[in-house]
Amino acid sequence: MLTRPLKSRSIFSDVLARNTIRQYRKRTELGFHLLDAELTLKQAFFVAGLRTPFGRAGKGAFRDYRPDDLMVELLSGHRLRFPQIWKNAFNDFVLGCAYPEGEQGYNVARMIALGADLSLPGTTINRLCASSIEAVANAAARVRSDWGNLYLVGGLESMSRVPRRGANFSESDRIKQLCSMAYTPNGETAERVAQQYPQLDRLAQEDFAARSHELADAAYANGSYADQLFPVFIDRDEFIRVPVDRDKMASLPPAFSESGVVTAATSSPLTDGACCGVVCDLATAQQMGVKSALEIIDVTVSHVAPEVMGLGPVPSTTAIFARNNITARDLAAVEINEAFAIQVLASLAELQIPLDIVNNWGGAIALGHPLGASGLRLVMTLHHRLERSGQADALGLVTLCVGGGQGMSLLARLVSFN
Repeated sequence: MLTRPLKSRSIFSDVLARNTIRQYRKRTELGFHLLDAELTLKQAFFVAGLRTPFGRAGKGAFRDYRPDDLMVELLSGHRLRFPQIWKNAFNDFVLGCAYPEGEQGYNVARMIALGADLSLPGTTINRLCASSIEAVANAAARVRSDWGNLYLVGGLESMSRVPRRGANFSESDRIKQLCSMAYTPNGETAERVAQQYPQLDRLAQEDFAARSHELADAAYANGSYADQLFPVFIDRDEFIRVPVDRDKMASLPPAFSESGVVTAATSSPLTDGACCGVVCDLATAQQMGVKSALEIIDVTVSHVAPEVMGLGPVPSTTAIFARNNITARDLAAVEINEAFAIQVLASLAELQIPLDIVNNWGGAIALGHPLGASGLRLVMTLHHRLERSGQADALGLVTLCVGGGQGMSLLARLVSFN
């Protein structure tokens, strides 16, 4: 249980001004009239997360497979895995994708719905690495506002078939006049964070990267990932390397600066993959017979200087702590995206989050980072970690840095329906 009560204010209540609305509009023949009433925001829950294994971009299992077709395949698997959910009618399909063009363009969410033979609209959302958390937040806000009760959510990225930054990327001279570092490459941002935190040296980063691989391998060995994986061509993420060759890791040259400390081994790899799940209200969750769910309590977004993009989780998580009257001590589990080891270590240090509750099944350095899908992988992994822990009402956090100098965090609570 919480050591202190959660504050009621959240990003969703901001949409409607406050958690309880005492007046609403009712249509009549004469127009709209304000009536005294009380409407309470509904609860929103995430359930039924499922993903493909993640493949190595350019070399792996999905290099020749269209991303839209990959998501159609995953949705077919989701329908088979969760038939009790698919008996219901979804309100919408909300999909996150960081580079929605080419084969993952043309509002790919709607195209995927058509390809999966779903009588369902679709919308595609882009907040780069946070795109699929944004999809969850969007669906949860609609559930809480009572605009719908059941949403299919997803995240998708092919870094094999759609280049990072897109096929025709161009920097604006006007934007750079005002913000010269606006387009700083992510690898360079990692080196700038490393310069700010010299105590988090290369060895510390390599220790963290080795930990990610070892924990991911252990999670596969004990069956932790069984509930969230739907095999497509492969049945395991392609990047996990155990035993970790620390000598080889130490021999790698810096990846982004000749004098730097960030290497390929301490960075997330280019990745292909897809994730999906469901956001619904309480009555629907109970009616579908799921064992447990994540209640989406709050979501925050923040910004930092683009050149230190990796520190984005610090202000977004600080805001979520303050708004809900909690600290890191109240969290049972944390899932943070491992874009780079240095930015994870720096963010955890600033937020005073202990490493022993962080990414206990490994992270993106070992599993991969398909940009538009990673946020949803974090959410489903948090759900499964909390469910396996057996801690009633346990609180968990998902957070990640976002290209361009942003951060996004999601606070959730495990709810059991036994």
